[in-house]
Amino acid sequence: MSNVSSGFIVKADVLKEQGSREANNFSSVFCNGYTLYTALALCALMFILRKLREAGVPKSALNIFAAIMILWQALGFAAGYDFIMAEYDIFPYHFAEVIRAVNMNVIIITLYGFIAFFLVSLFTRFKPFTKRRAICAVVLMVIAVCYSMCEAYYVRPRYVTVPTKKLPEGIDKIRIAFLVDVHIGGVSTLAHLERVMKIVDEASPDILLLGGDILDGDMSVRNSELALLREAAKKARYGAFAVNGNHEHYIILDADPEGVIRECGYDLLINERREIPGVTILGLEDIHYGWIRPYLKPEDKDRFTIILKHRPGVPNDADGNFDLMLSGHTHGGQFWPLGCFKDMALHSQQGLSQKAGGYVYVSNGSGFNQAMMRLFVPPEVTVIDIVRE
Repeated sequence: MSNVSSGFIVKADVLKEQGSREANNFSSVFCNGYTLYTALALCALMFILRKLREAGVPKSALNIFAAIMILWQALGFAAGYDFIMAEYDIFPYHFAEVIRAVNMNVIIITLYGFIAFFLVSLFTRFKPFTKRRAICAVVLMVIAVCYSMCEAYYVRPRYVTVPTKKLPEGIDKIRIAFLVDVHIGGVSTLAHLERVMKIVDEASPDILLLGGDILDGDMSVRNSELALLREAAKKARYGAFAVNGNHEHYIILDADPEGVIRECGYDLLINERREIPGVTILGLEDIHYGWIRPYLKPEDKDRFTIILKHRPGVPNDADGNFDLMLSGHTHGGQFWPLGCFKDMALHSQQGLSQKAGGYVYVSNGSGFNQAMMRLFVPPEVTVIDIVRE
């Protein structure tokens, strides 16, 4: 794993100006979240087992089921840590990647089960569970899981129009295709990415922007997916640009994720700016929290300026210094009702809004994070038309 850990050290060196300590803490933050989800799943499992016991399911069968679930959670927990923390090296890399993703699906299904059993208990005023009530709860859980899996794969275009007076003479419209949170890896499929890229191809964008969390696994087994990314980059008239997300820091790839993105034809911006006809693009690194003025020039006041930044949150000095900021990261919560808590925690509004004198767009994302499910938060490819006002 020496090549893997060295890739992470290179990453930390690149981010030194923004604080390499925070770059090194990405892994521990992820693992803390994974621990929390595992603990929640085990608590939910205890509640479900109790209700099934009330419904008359034999204790021996419940004990076997509980043992299998706990062992699986332990395996997934170990694989999740092994995938993130390079020094452990317990499992083969790709095996750990897949087990981590499958285990997250099991966790979410368990949480759906808890919600289903709790709702049935609520509607029956918490009277002892009967076999009929248990069947109703299981059916409700299965419906929610099946719908969520279908919704996760039903990618759709989201069209947004942004007016401006800053387009140069001879250019009346610039079209941008914005992808974020694709999460190629784990249990993501080629068919899903094909649907995403078909929407991009049909949009015929002038600019293709990747907002981070594009890679989330072993790219050595994802040649077809990388070919799709490469082909889309070639077709963008004014170029294809990308920034890192938090998962490009979490993942420990055999090949450096920055090298993979660049090899696919994307100009990776790490606190850098690029000028194309009529537009300035400023790409901020994921852990960059505060300032954009050092990267801007006086003439940017007269140019349409785009901030490409993985996480929502307008920079401190952004007021009047940008026209459009594109972000993702939140997945819109990915599962109802998590979106409500996400809005409160991050103070971010999904979709298009106006802040600090510019437009801000926060995407639902084009893929899913490990659990191949979404509930009432469909994935999207954002097609943005910048038009002359």
